[in-house]
Amino acid sequence: MGDINQTAPQKTVQLDVAHLVPGMELARDVVSSEGMILIGEGTLLSRHTIDKLKHWQIPTVTVTNEAISNPIINPKVRQFVNSYNKSVSVVQQAFETMRADEEVPLETFAATATEISSHVQSAGNVIDRLYDLPVCDDATYQHSVNVSVIATLVATWLGYPLPVVNAVALAGLLHDVGKSQLPVEFLNRPDKLPQEDYEHYKRHAAYGFELVKNLPDLGESIKAAVIQHHERTDGSGYPLRLTGDKIHPYARIVAIADLYDEALTINREPTVVYSPYSGLEKLNDEKYRLDPQMCLAFTSRMLNYLSGNTVALSDGRQGRVVYLNQFAPSRSMVQLTDGTVIDLDTEPHLRIHYVIR
Repeated sequence: MGDINQTAPQKTVQLDVAHLVPGMELARDVVSSEGMILIGEGTLLSRHTIDKLKHWQIPTVTVTNEAISNPIINPKVRQFVNSYNKSVSVVQQAFETMRADEEVPLETFAATATEISSHVQSAGNVIDRLYDLPVCDDATYQHSVNVSVIATLVATWLGYPLPVVNAVALAGLLHDVGKSQLPVEFLNRPDKLPQEDYEHYKRHAAYGFELVKNLPDLGESIKAAVIQHHERTDGSGYPLRLTGDKIHPYARIVAIADLYDEALTINREPTVVYSPYSGLEKLNDEKYRLDPQMCLAFTSRMLNYLSGNTVALSDGRQGRVVYLNQFAPSRSMVQLTDGTVIDLDTEPHLRIHYVIR
C-alpha cells in the first residue's frame, strides 16, 4: 500500500471556452499571441475569468479533468499566499520589536524579503490576490508586504537582474519602518489626520532613515529608498525635496508601489471595494512626479488584465468592460447587462466603482 499523501499525476483535457464552467482548474497557462501569460496555470475558473477568455477570443484551454481529481489552487499561488500571510505576521512582530527597542531586526526583514521575491518570481502577477485576502486590523503591516510584492514585480518587469530585484523587495519591506516611531493612532487613515498631526506623520521617512542608516549590512541604495520613497521629481515631495535624477531608482520603484497600494490599504474607506482601475488612474495622474518609464512598465502590464472584467458602476449598474481607456481606466467603455454600451469618458458623473468577483 502506497503513501496515502501521494497523489497520481492529474490528467488534463482541452475544452472549447464555450464549454467551460466555474470551478474548473486551468492545467496550462493561457498565453496571448505576443507570448504574455494572461491567466496562469492552476487558476480556478470563475464566471468572471471565463468572460475574460471569451473577450480575448481564446478558442480553447487545457483544464484538469474533473473526473480524475478535484480542482486545487495553483501550488505556486498557494505557496505565495502562505508566504504572504507569514510575511505579514513577521512584519507585525518586527514593528513591535522596533517600537520597544528602536532596533531594526534586519536578518528577519532580509529573510522575509528574499522569500517574498522568490514566491513572486514563481507565481507571476499576484497583485489581484493581495486584495482578495482578509484585511489586517492594522493595515501598516499588510501595506509593507504589499509594497514589497508590487516593487518586486515592477523591478522584474523592468528587466533588473535577480540580485537587484531582491534588493528592491527588501527596500519595499523596509520603506515604512519609521512608522514604528509614530503614535499608533497616526497609522491608519493618515489622509484624515489634522494638518499638524499629518506633518508629524510625514516624519516617518526621516525616522526610518535614522533606524537604518548605521546598519553595516544594509546597502546604501536600500537606505536611500527608505528616506526617499515620498520624494517627487518636481521637488514637491518630502523630507528632502529632491528633484529629478537625485531620487534613487529604488526609491522611485517603491514610490510607485506605495502610491498604488496606499489607497487600497492604509487610506482605504471601509466601505470601498478594491478597484485596480482607480489605482492605475492615480498612478497615471502622478507619473511625471514619479518616473514615467517605470509607471508605464507597471501600468501597461496591469492593463492587460482589466479588459473584459465584469464591473459595477458608481450608480450601481453592472456591465462588462469592452474597451479600455488607457489614460483613465475607470472611465472605460462598458457594455451593460441590457446590451447598452456606455463610454464613461463622456459621462462625467459615472465611473467604474469596483470589479465583481
